[in-house]
Amino acid sequence: MKVFQNLTDLHFAYQDMYRHWHADSERYTGGDALNTALEEGWTVQEIVGYQEVHHMGARGTVIYHFELSLGEEAVTMPVIGNPYVSRLVMLMEFKLVPVTTAKAS
Repeated sequence: MKVFQNLTDLHFAYQDMYRHWHADSERYTGGDALNTALEEGWTVQEIVGYQEVHHMGARGTVIYHFELSLGEEAVTMPVIGNPYVSRLVMLMEFKLVPVTTAKAS
C-alpha cells in the first residue's frame, strides 16, 4: 500500500483544485480526483490495473484502475490516462497489470 506524507515530493502541489468523485455518479474520472483523494488521506494499493480502450483509427486511451482505501472504506477509481496520470504512475512505481474486460465494465 502506498502512503504519501507530502504530495509536494511528487510535484503535484500546484493542483489546488478540489475534485470529488463517486462511482455512482461517474464511470471514469481524471487525475485531479485521484490527487484530491490522495490529499484527503486515501492510500493506493501498489498494484494498479490498466485497460486499453481502442477507438477508431490509431487513437487509444488507457484507463487505470486504482484501488484506494481509507479506514474501512475501499473503492476502485477508474482514471482516464493522460500525461499527468502517466507521470504519477511512473513516479509512484506502481506494478501495472492488465484488467480483463469483464472486470472493467
